[in-house]
Amino acid sequence: MNTVNAAINAKVKAAVAKVLAQQFGAELVFNPIVVVPTDDGDGEVYLHVYIVFDDRDSTKIDTLKTYRFLGHLAAELGEGFTPEVLTKGFIPKSEWPQLARSNNLVPR
Repeated sequence: MNTVNAAINAKVKAAVAKVLAQQFGAELVFNPIVVVPTDDGDGEVYLHVYIVFDDRDSTKIDTLKTYRFLGHLAAELGEGFTPEVLTKGFIPKSEWPQLARSNNLVPR
């Protein structure tokens, strides 16, 4: 399992938190936010961002905002971070423990 450079990890997490606050406001809490490098099988690495939210907030998760999220995130991150090198998943907290135990995910 590859790890994300600590500086890049911190930069991406900070940008994710900022964009989430802008898109969803302060009333929704997203925790944890986990950044995982993923190889697409052709040697190209992209960053997958897992964004965990409370199940009780599922009706407040606007799908249009989640759809536009990567574009806003790429703009916040700047050069080198296009939507093509970023993916995301909004995960209900009830599903997180099983996913976090997966062999492909090491929370950090």
